[in-house]
Amino acid sequence: MGENNWVSFSMSASTVWKKSIRFAVQTDIGLRRANNQDSHLVQVAQTAKQWLERGHLFVVADGMGAHVAGEVASRLAVETVAKNFISRAACSVQSIVQSLYDAHRTIRSHSRQEAYRSMGTTCDALALTPQGAVIGHVGDSRVYRLRGQTLEQLTFDHSLLWEVCSLTGMAVEEPPEYIPKNQITRSLGPVDNLTVDGEGPLPIEIGDIFLVCSDGLTGQVKDEEIGQILAVFPPDLAVESLINLANLRGGPDNITVAVVQTTESPQESEAVDKALSIPGWHWGVLGFTFLSLCGAAGSIAAGNSFLIMMLAVLTAVSASAFISLTRNTLFGGSPFLPQSAPVGKAPYRTWKCASSPEFAGTLAKLFSELQNAAFCRHFNIRSHEAQHYEAKGTEALKSKNFPEAIRKFLLAINALMYELKKMRRQKQ
Repeated sequence: MGENNWVSFSMSASTVWKKSIRFAVQTDIGLRRANNQDSHLVQVAQTAKQWLERGHLFVVADGMGAHVAGEVASRLAVETVAKNFISRAACSVQSIVQSLYDAHRTIRSHSRQEAYRSMGTTCDALALTPQGAVIGHVGDSRVYRLRGQTLEQLTFDHSLLWEVCSLTGMAVEEPPEYIPKNQITRSLGPVDNLTVDGEGPLPIEIGDIFLVCSDGLTGQVKDEEIGQILAVFPPDLAVESLINLANLRGGPDNITVAVVQTTESPQESEAVDKALSIPGWHWGVLGFTFLSLCGAAGSIAAGNSFLIMMLAVLTAVSASAFISLTRNTLFGGSPFLPQSAPVGKAPYRTWKCASSPEFAGTLAKLFSELQNAAFCRHFNIRSHEAQHYEAKGTEALKSKNFPEAIRKFLLAINALMYELKKMRRQKQ
């Protein structure tokens, strides 16, 4: 099942990022696997206080191991990361990286059982926070960001291919045939020693689209195609289209896709402004601190050691209370804090993803092949919706409106895939 939501509240103009998000998440078993070893978890802030403390969190894990071990490893990973990230004091790169280390230790502990021996999982955690986007990463699942027509890969694949190319200077896009393409070099669980990558905080702008996905998607859909799909659809349709395209190209692996878009807030709200404001009585605590400090200074002049000690204690207590009460506004998780220096080396690859006639033509051909296959197998499928979108796509392609052609052909494919899946469910 997928998730499709809009989370919204406005923020004051002085914050780093002040708007809302739309997101959709879905996992699919693919066409060749007996079970789904991917897991995902989403925890979005529902209140201003939650936003300031932990932001919005998206986690995807791709498990590996015999029988149900992979499923267990990926589930433990997403649950542990989410739980421990929230429990930490600040939503920082260090917090998200440490949460992945926590998940690694949890999986290692469970793998002592014979049924779970040597189980492991990739894991990518993306948090959108007031300070920016922060990422924790292990394995070959990926995090991308689309800004305008530029798609960026924000994570480094922990695979033999990428490691060799990094050391030798060879291009990842044109690897030698002797290097295995799917052999990963890091994962949570199998070995004691592990290095978790951290990236960020990376600036967030209105309109940015983030993608977190397992390699069931990236193994079948080209990066430039991913960017073109993200550019023409809202998150829910982008997720559906990406999964359908991966399956139509063989679907050899489980596919998990989370798409998050930063958007304009659909309605005004004062929730965050209130959360950032300091109540009057908090300022009263600060005033009491100041008076206690003045009293201590006067006592020093008078030479009253007992009064000096008492007022010093009162000053320390009231100052600590003020700091604690205002930690989410003046301190700690405040978006007013200066940006910390980013860690990591993202982006690792960049593509220009303008809508192309080649991709539109590829989708037109794919729809035709899918329709012919359904006819040859005597599937009694009549989708007027698919025919309508296919006609509109052909029209847009002729007029060289390539974004619209891509959009319409994908909608035609989605409509036909929906009918095929419905027929399969009925037969089962």
